[in-house]
Amino acid sequence: MRRSGQVAALSEVADIIAAQRQSLAEAALEAMRTEIPGYAALEDEALLADVVTHVREAVDALSVSLARDRPVTDDDVAFVRPHAARRARQGMPLVDFMHALRIAHRVMWEAIADWAVHTAGGRDVALEAGGLVMELINRGSTVAARAYLDEEQFLAVEGDRVRRDLLEDLIAGREPAPGPRLTAATKVGLHPDTPCAVMVAVPVGPVGDPYSLRSAASLLGQAAGDPARALTVLRQDEIVIVRALRDRMGSVSGEPVRTAWRTLADQGTRLAVGISTRYDTVIDLGKAYHEAVSALGTLPPEGGVVGLSDLSVLDYLTLRADETAARIVPTALRTFVTEDSRADGTLIRTVEEYAANDLNVKAAAQRLGVHINTAHHRLARVEERTGCDLRRLADLQELLIAIRLFGGGSGTAV
Repeated sequence: MRRSGQVAALSEVADIIAAQRQSLAEAALEAMRTEIPGYAALEDEALLADVVTHVREAVDALSVSLARDRPVTDDDVAFVRPHAARRARQGMPLVDFMHALRIAHRVMWEAIADWAVHTAGGRDVALEAGGLVMELINRGSTVAARAYLDEEQFLAVEGDRVRRDLLEDLIAGREPAPGPRLTAATKVGLHPDTPCAVMVAVPVGPVGDPYSLRSAASLLGQAAGDPARALTVLRQDEIVIVRALRDRMGSVSGEPVRTAWRTLADQGTRLAVGISTRYDTVIDLGKAYHEAVSALGTLPPEGGVVGLSDLSVLDYLTLRADETAARIVPTALRTFVTEDSRADGTLIRTVEEYAANDLNVKAAAQRLGVHINTAHHRLARVEERTGCDLRRLADLQELLIAIRLFGGGSGTAV
């Protein structure tokens, strides 16, 4: 528990640091240009001013931390992300950027140490302030490195305008002409006869900042497989990933994408992600894109992931069913599915296992962990309540469709 005098002294340090924000920022820039060759070579006045602004914002964050006697939070150091992204786009090496951050923090600490030397009891206060400075260094450096690497990786995958233009050509069914676009296509393995699939992701809620989608694009690109064989493009609020497949039977695996989706959702970026089926040639990439976009329409408002290659035909058709299809389902089936879903769903699960085991009651009972007589009894109850003969394919199909439409059956991902 800190004494009130120490808290007051920390507040005094905060005021002193804040009052020196411009001079500290300029001193930090001078030290950067002295110690770091990459910064010494900078001549763009706007870029140099941006460095000064970055340090001033760091001083402000430390001042708030000192005044409130609490460590900085991720929100406090969010200002680091756009600066880190700009340095990455400008080609500044990460090692130089991190060195610059250390210099900025060192300059602030030296100002606190100087105050402590000339203030009675300042040493104890400086020790308390030092802990807050260290937290600023640790948290700020972590956020900076993550943002820098996200931006650097995205630039390496997404490239520049040439790659965006390449995507537009491919969606439109145009072969890229010899030159930069063809080179970009070749680099990611998109030759005319290459099998491919397309992933499309769009936000379903507010996006925290402009860099969140870039980070999401980077993570989804990794989840789609080898990033070196993927064309990743951010088209305004739409992420499009074209994945070149290594063989004629391959597809984009949905599970790694679902894992990435959950990670992004935990970070506050909630997306709807659709993955097309495999197409045999790049000429069909436009179809694959529209297929992935169409898949987005099968997801609930909170988003998720749907990989069309992971669905059965029945699952896909019921996901695309409209109100008319739902009305065609007989009332008895709709009532049965709705009531059993609201209970424990035991009868629905029995029907699904019965169908999954090729109408083999014994195998279904084993899968359910019940006696075969119990399974027979359950199926008899289903027939009684629905009027279906579960040995007739047409009746069983109609019941399975009702289960998909009204019982929350499998079909969507996440």
